[in-house]
Amino acid sequence: MYTLFEAPPLQRYQLFQTRDVKAVHPSMADILCPHKIIVSASGKQTRDALLHYALLPNGAMAYLVYGAEVQVDVSQLGFFLVELPLSGTSTNYYGDVRVPSAPGQAVVSGPYQKFSTKWTSDCSKLLIKIESNALENYLSSLLGRRQIQVLDFDMEMNLTANTCASFLRTVQWVVDDIEQSGSLINTAPQAGLRYQRMLMWALLHCQPNNYSNELAAKKEPQIPSYILDVERYIRRNYRQAMSLKQLVEHANVSERTLLQGFKRFRDVSPMRLLKLTRLDIVHLALKEADDATTNVTEIALANGFSQLGKFATEYKERFGESPSQTLHRLGNKLKSASHST
Repeated sequence: MYTLFEAPPLQRYQLFQTRDVKAVHPSMADILCPHKIIVSASGKQTRDALLHYALLPNGAMAYLVYGAEVQVDVSQLGFFLVELPLSGTSTNYYGDVRVPSAPGQAVVSGPYQKFSTKWTSDCSKLLIKIESNALENYLSSLLGRRQIQVLDFDMEMNLTANTCASFLRTVQWVVDDIEQSGSLINTAPQAGLRYQRMLMWALLHCQPNNYSNELAAKKEPQIPSYILDVERYIRRNYRQAMSLKQLVEHANVSERTLLQGFKRFRDVSPMRLLKLTRLDIVHLALKEADDATTNVTEIALANGFSQLGKFATEYKERFGESPSQTLHRLGNKLKSASHST
């Protein structure tokens, strides 16, 4: 059985959960795009309607469930949309063209397309929204010239094909990261842009489009899967003691290959990435903490630091102030705000 995620994705970004999809439709239309929804007369609400919605700088990722048999009519999308079914089935109608989808078979729609889609009551999808200007400008940067033709993707995307493997790994990596409480998307302003570029790069190179041949001729290297695997491993286990040897064993490549790969694609060593991840997570924890009850040492130790003197030095180098200064500066702001209300 085809499975993309073990659990509903983006749970930290839930906007609503309701048994009445009609009641929240106006909000859904505002958030996603203008559309009409028709609930089948014979279709009961078999599960709650759900929307998990995580914003990116020029787009979004969303987990959507209607919970009933519905027809959705979109007059003009206005952006690029990738629909990745996680359960159930749906069918998109573009005039006379019919494009079915189910787990393992996704759909890509363009900004100028008018279409209708019918969902079964058990259908759920991960949606990837990318603003047309962002994707087209990124395409131009890859081509090294201004695009002439409107970017046009094949609508059917076979997720079980080898050509889609990099795209799926990228999607899983981004979703996995932004679901973590210590995600860089919460602390580093450029993280969202980087994640979005990763998604755009993978989509442009993995899904056939009218620029595929020209992009292939550029011969830009794909990010090796072992780098994404090690990054995911670091995010999930950063609190534990970790060595380069462990990361090499997890990557299942030689130490030289791992170090060279990180240098080429990330411009940082894997152990440096581990340290930066820990520092960013501690920084976020101190920003959100109550300085009256929080101990810097406890937070540092809980997030993988064992040499406290070295931790304090590296923290100040990265953030321009000591950990205690971060804690007390933001703690005092919170107190002032509470006294003024």
